Amino acid sequence: MSEAAPATGEPAVVPARPAATVVLVRPTGNGWETYLVRRSPKSPVLPSLWVFPGGTVRADDMGAVAETLDPHFSAAQAHAALARPPGSPAETAAESRGYFVTAARELFEEAGVLLASVAPGTSSISAELGPDAQWAQRRREVESGQPLAKALRDMGARLDLNQLAYYAHWMTPLAVPQRFDTRFFIARLPEGACASPSTHEMMEGVWIGALAALDRCKCGDMPLHFATLNHLRRLASQESIEGLFVFATTKAVVPVMPETRETEGHPVPYLPSELAGVW
Repeated sequence: MSEAAPATGEPAVVPARPAATVVLVRPTGNGWETYLVRRSPKSPVLPSLWVFPGGTVRADDMGAVAETLDPHFSAAQAHAALARPPGSPAETAAESRGYFVTAARELFEEAGVLLASVAPGTSSISAELGPDAQWAQRRREVESGQPLAKALRDMGARLDLNQLAYYAHWMTPLAVPQRFDTRFFIARLPEGACASPSTHEMMEGVWIGALAALDRCKCGDMPLHFATLNHLRRLASQESIEGLFVFATTKAVVPVMPETRETEGHPVPYLPSELAGVW
């Protein structure tokens, strides 16, 4: 989806920054639930709103070091995943893989969950290392800007990008001053892992069912970001975690750019009717 140029006299459109977001899920007795984090009221981006863990792509994500990545997931595989019709991947395979690395890094930073293994055949790093003092220190270092690759080397771990299932592509409306070009992924909480909100960027975190989150938002108890709200609505009909992943990995990926209406001097996003239920 191309970005239209503004009419003469209107403010210039802000370029959308590449970003990745992860819908982290785990099974429950009657279905599944997801992990949401509430951003700090002092945050320059989406203050006080509940969101899925995610953030912008960094240069070190694009230049991921091969020795810190599971060799069973290549840049070509990432490129093919992001090319699911009718969407399109990034310009290069390395850039496509960068979105996956960003998703994994942001999940580690904002939720404390690392999709990695410490040895071939190990399904989760969490069961072997656990969220101990060393783990917390590595997390703080990555949050402060240190490449994830260094933390992985220090822990003797390799990032397992196969745990990320790509399923959606959203772009911030043209009228919004902070814009992102975001790839959405779904990941299952690894065995032995425990999610916790970042003390640097977040107020709190919670595991919650999609319908419960929507109910709380409707009551004004859980202010959800517009994209988060719509993704919960889109996924809520999937009753089992198995059905959720089948849906996420087989549906079409229609690029979405919401439109906006001016309300009290501010652009308020909405989804055009032609996008209802098709993205």
